[in-house]
Amino acid sequence: MISNADFTGPTYKKANNRKKKNNKESNISRTTSVKIDRSAEQIKQNGTGLHLDSWPYNLWEKLFHDYTYVPLDRFRPFQSMVCLTDGDSNRNIKEGGLELIPGFHAICEKYFPLNDIKLRGNDTNNIRTKSSWVSSYHLGFDKEEDQYLKKFIRKVQRIPEDWKAPPASTTLCNITSVEECVNHVKLIGEEHDSLTYVPVKKGDFIFFDIRSPHQNSDANETKTARSVFYHAYLLRHACNEKTINDLKERRKTLDHPKDFNSKFSNMEKKIMSANEELDTELSKLLFNEKEWTNEVIERDSEIDKILRKYDEILTERHIQFYHRFGYVVVENAVETSECDDLLNEFLGASTKLGCPIDKKNELTNGEWRNIAGNFGAMIEFYWLKGQQNIRKSEKLYTATVKLLANTWCCKQDNLWNVPYKCPLIEEVNPKCLWLYIDRLNYRLSEQK
Repeated sequence: MISNADFTGPTYKKANNRKKKNNKESNISRTTSVKIDRSAEQIKQNGTGLHLDSWPYNLWEKLFHDYTYVPLDRFRPFQSMVCLTDGDSNRNIKEGGLELIPGFHAICEKYFPLNDIKLRGNDTNNIRTKSSWVSSYHLGFDKEEDQYLKKFIRKVQRIPEDWKAPPASTTLCNITSVEECVNHVKLIGEEHDSLTYVPVKKGDFIFFDIRSPHQNSDANETKTARSVFYHAYLLRHACNEKTINDLKERRKTLDHPKDFNSKFSNMEKKIMSANEELDTELSKLLFNEKEWTNEVIERDSEIDKILRKYDEILTERHIQFYHRFGYVVVENAVETSECDDLLNEFLGASTKLGCPIDKKNELTNGEWRNIAGNFGAMIEFYWLKGQQNIRKSEKLYTATVKLLANTWCCKQDNLWNVPYKCPLIEEVNPKCLWLYIDRLNYRLSEQK
């Protein structure tokens, strides 16, 4: 398999076979690198860096390492997360939380091909390559050509009470240049800046588009830690069957999803005996322990009653805000007591595994590595009881169904013609979802 490092320049060339120099024949003196042990040093957390959770040239096939495509083996329509702590009231302070480029989702699929034409010419083979390969469904904004986009990054927030959706527009339909793409992002960023700032709160549920460039900020300058639980869904579709069936079995054994660092795969096994049984119809359906059928979602079924009961959790204002900015915060979607329970469970479990988070500024790299790697303050817990309880949430399921029905599973145009062209639309039902299993994030305060 050819890696991205084997490609030269922006065009696809065969890997060059270069003979390695024989060290014995070289007269160049070499110094031996010494690996420094930093395990006793105080922990220094980093952000994730700006990236996409998709390959924007083609959302509907899987990118292979040689920049060809194979059939799609996963489609997660949104990334989403539960806030376990409150955001800061200062919109300008960094808090280690979610930041993104508002409005980029609407021009994302146009931007990259147009930018290639501008920088690399009209040859369709001359497309952007990845600087590093994280996954098929990932693109880092780590090239020189990306740097000017970073001035458009903004912190996410709740919808202010005084926000009103702008008039309908066909502007997006008429974009034909990278300059017009950037101008759209600039204008949406200015519109976002004009919003009354309302910070996220504990229990809020955040959705953002897979075409939205995002990151965790590179510092937490507040006085308190900031934490979220990543909780998202897959469409019930053949492309996701292998993933959900694998997750279904791993739930029973407490094994971590294979997408993530295998170094931490036994963490829960050291402190838990087993996952609890799935005790609701919805949880069984979401884990594919029970099959989604027409009868399951028909009028007056248990699922239909759930959807009608919590229909108001996602309003038309939420949907329009999402169209406009590429994200939305659903207020008070999870009880604060559930957030506290998960956070306390996580802190206790971390201490048992040799990472006493409550030491705060005294926490060392060595202790941190018992529960996490270096990437973006991600915590490698997947099966804590509190995580499983939130995954059963009828409110979060209902909010996702409703947003799907108005985006990727909708055949009608929205006010601003934000594109959601989904070739799977005839094969999926927004009510029929499976779970995507993800982890926690915990960003320590950097204040002494």
